[in-house]
Amino acid sequence: MTDMKEQLLQRFPVLESERLILRKLLPEDTAALHRCMSDPVVRAFTEINPGKLLFPGRLYRYFEDSYRFLRDLHFAVIRKGEGDWIGLCSLQYWDVEGHKARLGYLISPAHWNQGYATEAVKCVMNFAIDTLGISCLEARCSADNPASERVLKKCGLRESGHLATPGRRSEGTPLKRYLFERKFL
Repeated sequence: MTDMKEQLLQRFPVLESERLILRKLLPEDTAALHRCMSDPVVRAFTEINPGKLLFPGRLYRYFEDSYRFLRDLHFAVIRKGEGDWIGLCSLQYWDVEGHKARLGYLISPAHWNQGYATEAVKCVMNFAIDTLGISCLEARCSADNPASERVLKKCGLRESGHLATPGRRSEGTPLKRYLFERKFL
């Protein structure tokens, strides 16, 4: 395990933006996380295995395992002041040596169209680039999800083609691939 991963295992970072706190998922987030990820509107745009959604505890254990091995860094998105859980923003498939990761996010539908996704993504991107040294971030979104595309474009990612639809998503809806690449001089 790398030094960076060892440091993160010792102390998971807490990130802040103007309206949000992004922190490690906690057991008390389980019900809100499960409710959000089980919502059919959200499910239409996520790639998580539906078997993980059968029980809230199973879903939380999935995220706990990812923390244990730091294959992914999942941040709970919490509104400042209110303290309520509104979503998740993640660095997935983190490749320390390759300096790359996949960006993922979801926001509870009650909080859509308020700029929270863009704010959370920018916060996690800054952490990824400035602290983790990630130089390439990939994101994927459904071709029929223009709101997510707007978030990615606002955060500086550029469209980079289409991908085949994974088997557990609805057939016939292609995924668009977006990239952010930091160039070093």
